[in-house]
Amino acid sequence: MSSLKAWITAGRPFGLPWILVNTLLGVKLAGFGFNAWLLSFAIVSCLLLASHYMNAWRDYIRGFDRGEAGSKAKPYTTASQLIPSGQFTVKEAKAATIGWLMIGIGLFAMFAPKRIDTIGLLLLGIFVATTYTDFFKVKSLGEIALFLGHGFGSCTFAYSLVKPLDWTGIVAGVLLGFWAGMVYTVDQWQDVETDFAKRVKNFAYMLANANMRISTFYYFGVTAIVTMHIGCVLMGWLPISTLKVLMLLPLYHFTGVLLDYQFEKGVFTTLLGMWLYPILMAI
Repeated sequence: MSSLKAWITAGRPFGLPWILVNTLLGVKLAGFGFNAWLLSFAIVSCLLLASHYMNAWRDYIRGFDRGEAGSKAKPYTTASQLIPSGQFTVKEAKAATIGWLMIGIGLFAMFAPKRIDTIGLLLLGIFVATTYTDFFKVKSLGEIALFLGHGFGSCTFAYSLVKPLDWTGIVAGVLLGFWAGMVYTVDQWQDVETDFAKRVKNFAYMLANANMRISTFYYFGVTAIVTMHIGCVLMGWLPISTLKVLMLLPLYHFTGVLLDYQFEKGVFTTLLGMWLYPILMAI
């Protein structure tokens, strides 16, 4: 693998398309502003990339990523194998972490409105990005980190760049946050024999230890999210047009079957369903 490809892979850019649509939903619900969408996407992406590079370095130091005995390569990335195989270094990961954090903070300082909600959400993003591996993951709180950072934080931050945060922005962020937490559990399913052996007893571990099928958990998660979504529409917090997401139910049913019998394909359809959800809410 070339040095450039290793840098790109270590950043796990597969998460950027979801940040793109999450921030789109946030600005769309707030009244839409193209510049606000670009700015929110840029800032949140910087924090996301910083968290991914920091995760690569801290997972290696903590022993989660150790070649054959460490975290397994996922269907959508081999980032966990880069430092153990010598294709990327801890020094490079540290430099990338600091660099992306500085760019994100700089963009906010130059272009974003400075209010208590925008500043608070930026600080939340920085906190989650820099503490995921050393706090959230080892405390078995990875789902909460993904809820706050990938889902809730990205949508609400984009919303706040257009207008002050209110119930519409909050509930939209909560829905996307639950998506992020649920998909994190699916992502961790492959690491039962590696991360869990190192005493990371997270939610995925508890499900696997209880012999629960991954499809059962996935169906429960989707049902909970859709039920909350309908409730938010009935309360007047979300537009009725956002219920277009119900068209995705056949895809979600098919995804559960794949997760049980063709796990890698099921992971891809899980990511697809998560990505389409905010798109249908926004259009």
